[in-house]
Amino acid sequence: MKLIPSQLHHGAPGLQNGARHGLLAAALAAALGVLATPAAMAVDTVSAADLQKLQEQVERLQREIDRMKAQQAQQPAPASPQAPAPLVASPKEPAKAGAAPAPGFMAGPVKVTLGGFVELMVVNRDRNESADWASNFNTAIPYPNSHNYFLSEFHLTERQSRVQSLFQGPDSDTWATEAYVEGDFGGAGGTANYNESNSFSPRIRHYFADVTYKPFGGNLLFGQTWSLVTGFKQGIVARGENIVLTIDGQYLPGFNWLRVPQIRFTKKVNDMFSAAVSVENPAALITSNSTTGAPALGTIFNNPGASNSFTPPNGAAFAPNNVTLDWLPDVVAKAAIDPGFGHYEAFVTERFFRARNITAGAQTNVKTNATGFGGNLILPVIPKVVDFQASVIAGRGVGRYGSAQLPDATVNPGTLGVEPLRGFSALAGLILRPAPMWTFFGYVGEEQVSKKSYNVTAAGKTYGYGYGNALFDNSGCETEGVGSCAANTSRIVSGTLGGWWKFYQGWLGNGQVGLTDTWIKREIFSGVGGDPSANINITMISFRYYPFQK
Repeated sequence: MKLIPSQLHHGAPGLQNGARHGLLAAALAAALGVLATPAAMAVDTVSAADLQKLQEQVERLQREIDRMKAQQAQQPAPASPQAPAPLVASPKEPAKAGAAPAPGFMAGPVKVTLGGFVELMVVNRDRNESADWASNFNTAIPYPNSHNYFLSEFHLTERQSRVQSLFQGPDSDTWATEAYVEGDFGGAGGTANYNESNSFSPRIRHYFADVTYKPFGGNLLFGQTWSLVTGFKQGIVARGENIVLTIDGQYLPGFNWLRVPQIRFTKKVNDMFSAAVSVENPAALITSNSTTGAPALGTIFNNPGASNSFTPPNGAAFAPNNVTLDWLPDVVAKAAIDPGFGHYEAFVTERFFRARNITAGAQTNVKTNATGFGGNLILPVIPKVVDFQASVIAGRGVGRYGSAQLPDATVNPGTLGVEPLRGFSALAGLILRPAPMWTFFGYVGEEQVSKKSYNVTAAGKTYGYGYGNALFDNSGCETEGVGSCAANTSRIVSGTLGGWWKFYQGWLGNGQVGLTDTWIKREIFSGVGGDPSANINITMISFRYYPFQK
């Protein structure tokens, strides 16, 4: 069963289009017949109030017909066969022969639609990251100084399997409401964090509600879902995001995304133009590196995560317990245009960082902010057959939005505050759909961050601080068992090829198999001993069953 089109998210249950149109047409004809048949009723027995009431009924029926026609005209092309977690088709769509029944039911006035899939994933990496269903595209890519560089990695895992429910309230000409929940089994237990997505157990991917006021074209959403930074397929509509088609739970380098708690307001001006602003949960990726023996800095920029023991996904590159001292939410504003050929977006981000100078006699809070800019686009090279897509974000403090999780900022030993790092993340992809059951794709991605180094002289000796400092020791990076490998990542580049085959579609739902192969190169800033690079190749196979879904 295909995903409910974003334009029809709030469709209420009811008769199929043909049946509805037939009943409405019959009612309209009957009403018009009453008005047009004076022989059946003497004119002097019909009051002006009766005529007015009949006329209002006819107008209401006509508005209902016009509304359904408009919704049908806005319906997009069917979702790709590999699209994860399809839900049911709109109740306004006619049933198709041989199609699976809708996995939904009515709970009073609310329609409940079930979704999700069962997955068995095969994971094979030629370097050992000790990772499961979600790869690490940064610091866990080992150098030859690590024994893991010479070891491959193989797993079978079911943890990306998903469960979903969509709740749609009554739909009127004025208001529409819905709530959506989606979870998987990728919780990290005691090492959970919310740097890029929620990894607490039980793990929530999405849990949000929204309400739409139709006369104004406004939508208010609150809860957890994709960041407004993530691109959409059309307009700006929740559950209509343009997610890369890979299998990996961390997606791929260059893809910009978060799944975070937020409050978002969206205004649909017309079918061509939409705009939105979102305030989102902050979590800065801050690094504080120094050369051996360097005096400790009198600053704090995070706190231990108490009983939850928050830990960043990239290990030693960041402070051990990265619960940063955030004081304002991240803010994202976006505009989207659908001119009839392609889809185009532009957005801006604003983030707010804070540290505490704890030097005796000089204690104070040190604040700074960081701005980023970006965009997303989809071009139908051959409509419904070949699509080109691209996305980019650049500016200060934008590392968090990339799948490689490069740092947002480092500590300035002069101000004892947080200094945002410049960086960018970009992705380009080509999607090919030669037949309804087949989808192929290729992506190239890059994430990069600038260095920010500080040299401090104390007691006649110079010490290095910051990120990417030339004094940091990389001399042991290429010798197994030697620990001198600072390896501050400067750049991640990747290439991905893959495809999906929907090998079964019928009353039992659908079955799909996918294959992806991703090659990644990790580059580091030059230090003592140079700047050697490392690479990894990740192959994944996915077997998925979508119960009772097209």
